[in-house]
Amino acid sequence: MEETNAPDRRSVLRAAVWSAPVIAVVAATPLAAASTQALSWTWTAQMITSQQAQTNFTATNSSDEPIDVVFVAPRSQGEVELYGYGVGSWAITLTSTTVVCTATIPAQGSSTTPFLGYFTRTPPTTEVLVGSLTPSGSSVPNLTLVFT
Repeated sequence: MEETNAPDRRSVLRAAVWSAPVIAVVAATPLAAASTQALSWTWTAQMITSQQAQTNFTATNSSDEPIDVVFVAPRSQGEVELYGYGVGSWAITLTSTTVVCTATIPAQGSSTTPFLGYFTRTPPTTEVLVGSLTPSGSSVPNLTLVFT
């Protein structure tokens, strides 16, 4: 009987079984990436005085599925200390170091909340506030405040 290097039927089936999960993972990656691009945001100052600023944060979802959003910001940013309050679908959690804001943004919709109020102990002239957004959008949320 002559030896051959051709794979037997079991080897072919075993290779097919092990390759299936890899194909599934590769196929899922573009869908996850597409959902993060569906989220956009604006963070604007509504009122700025020498002692405080009230801001509006709007998250917009352009996808056909709802997106759960988490915004996290340090409470102390320069001379500004952040306080939060939830409006509408936004829930706010304050710790000694962070403000965490969560909401589910509806499909093809948006949600706005004046979820952060800023109070300055020693009024600065300008302060840049930053936070992080999950899922991440095309840029990191930030807002420049100029105090009058």
